Amino acid sequence: MAIPLFEHLPVENMVYSNQQQYYDAITACTNAGQSGPFIDFMLNEIYKTLKSHQGEPLPDKLPDKLPDKLLDKVADKVADKVANKSAQKVMMLLHENGHLTREELAERTGLSLGGIKKIINSLRENGFIERIGSNKSGYWKVRI
Repeated sequence: MAIPLFEHLPVENMVYSNQQQYYDAITACTNAGQSGPFIDFMLNEIYKTLKSHQGEPLPDKLPDKLPDKLLDKVADKVADKVANKSAQKVMMLLHENGHLTREELAERTGLSLGGIKKIINSLRENGFIERIGSNKSGYWKVRI
């Protein structure tokens, strides 16, 4: 049974807003040969996030992470309903984490690597995403 309190915890935002401490915790783990510093960091960030929202009711429905207009544009460009849903899912995942690899996208969506490549090419050609940096160390940017 999922605990609603943790269901929508913005982990990516917590890490992004504390990147240096995140990397420091990873370095401390490497130096110490154990994961304690990273666990302490993450638990502290979770605690601060939950504390800052203490007493706020959980929303009945969370807003989409991408504007509906953008997803509608994807639907207009992709006629095949299956491909359309897959393209929207890929865009949502890339919006949440632009550093996902094609292999990770394939794993998270259940699509083949070839299918992911086709979707990424289509999204790039239509201007929905762009690659920032190199293939190895860059990331995907969703154009909102």
